[in-house]
Amino acid sequence: MTMWRQHRYKMLFSLLLLLTGLLLAVNSGNAKHSNAFDALDILGEGTTLLVAIGWLGLIISSRPAGRVTEWLYYGSLLLVYSYFLDLLDEFIRYPEHIRLMSWLESLPAPVGMLILTYGLVGWHREQRAINRQLRGRELFLRDHQLIDPLTQLYGIEYLQAVLQREIELHQSQHKSLSLLVLNIDNFAGFNRRHGMAAGDTYLSRLSELLSSQLRHSDVVCRYAGDRFIAVLPNTALKQAQIMAQHLRQQLAQLADAEHEPMLTLAEMAVQQHSAQAALQQAATVMAQAKTAGTVKFQPS
Repeated sequence: MTMWRQHRYKMLFSLLLLLTGLLLAVNSGNAKHSNAFDALDILGEGTTLLVAIGWLGLIISSRPAGRVTEWLYYGSLLLVYSYFLDLLDEFIRYPEHIRLMSWLESLPAPVGMLILTYGLVGWHREQRAINRQLRGRELFLRDHQLIDPLTQLYGIEYLQAVLQREIELHQSQHKSLSLLVLNIDNFAGFNRRHGMAAGDTYLSRLSELLSSQLRHSDVVCRYAGDRFIAVLPNTALKQAQIMAQHLRQQLAQLADAEHEPMLTLAEMAVQQHSAQAALQQAATVMAQAKTAGTVKFQPS
């Protein structure tokens, strides 16, 4: 829905353009008799028009506002306009001395194809840049071993780097940033009682659940052996509290035995100016939550 709001003026302009074309066609010609309709042409031209409209919808729903998006959108819009008038030609007959409608049917299409092609070239360049960044990120992760091999989550080094970046970004844009902190209480005791293999299995299941329940924009990290932290961009404390409540309900379904370890989940708004200070505050918040015992629960 956010993407559609970014392009609402484009959509309004598009509707006005098509409405103008319809009024111009109606005022320039006369309606054909139904016997003159060519069903095959109507089907072919109508399908082409719907496909072009579908392109516009894909552009609006998948791309943010920007220069490349403008080229893609308006190039496709010219095609839609040309195909729309071409379809109207199946229902309206124009006098031979009026050439305007013929020009409007023919000229926008090749111009639109050129503009659309230029936009596709820009899109291709964007994708190549993104691919380079992803390859660099993958090599960086491999070289620095930032992924925990057991849980397949990012570790503390990556957490510190991402958190510092998000703090600087959100402060510059005056947006909210929150953290979720999850602690496995007395996890060492659980390992002693049930063995390291049981502890590793529990960590894997817990990590999978955290990854599946949080948003794609959130970053989940294993901060320590028994602690996980999720960075929640563009999230105020109230939203983080709602997410924490939902997560508690999902975590309650994690275990199928009474001996599963107790969990403590807490949330906090990031007001600090550095990742180190924010993580220190997260440790304080967790200590307070464990002492209070109000957010401690056992999956069951």
